[in-house]
Amino acid sequence: MTFSVKAKSKVSPLSRLGRRSALAAALLAGTALAAPVAQAAPAAERAAPVPDLVCRLDAEVNFSPPLSVRVKEAKVTGHIGYLDCRSPSGAAPELTDIVFGVDGTGRFGVFPPTFSVEGNGVGTWNTGEVGSLYFKGDLKQGSPVPERTVTSGPLAGDGINGLQIPTPRFDKITPDGVAGFDVIGQVCFWPGEKGRCTAF
Repeated sequence: MTFSVKAKSKVSPLSRLGRRSALAAALLAGTALAAPVAQAAPAAERAAPVPDLVCRLDAEVNFSPPLSVRVKEAKVTGHIGYLDCRSPSGAAPELTDIVFGVDGTGRFGVFPPTFSVEGNGVGTWNTGEVGSLYFKGDLKQGSPVPERTVTSGPLAGDGINGLQIPTPRFDKITPDGVAGFDVIGQVCFWPGEKGRCTAF
């Protein structure tokens, strides 16, 4: 009688080693793929924008006729002054001040009581260059300045933001309504993305 004995299949040490090496290689490959993402994260964080100019705001707006619950829209005249300017970005260190004569429309909203302005201004920089701007927004205590954009001259295309403190002029408050405001504050000129002006 013949007996046949089946030999048990054995996994050789070399085969085990090969499998482990393949697993290690796969893990390393996964780590390598993830590494660029982790390294790219700091590079993706953009530096905070720096303004071309930071200036002291000194403005006066006049409404004619005075705005009130009876008069909701009026002509705006006056000036917007940007004074004592400095250039954090270094783009325009020669520009130190300008006063824009403004012309536009003032509006009064009843609920809640709100004064707003919209128009254009033209002025001359200390360098003798002429510039112009567009403005639109509300006159609120401690609020952002109305939206402004430099439309011509030095820094054309720059957007302007900042903080304003508008105060009614007592010599221009009449029984017919409010006829004028003084506005002080700080503004920044930005060549692209706008940052926080109060940081400068």
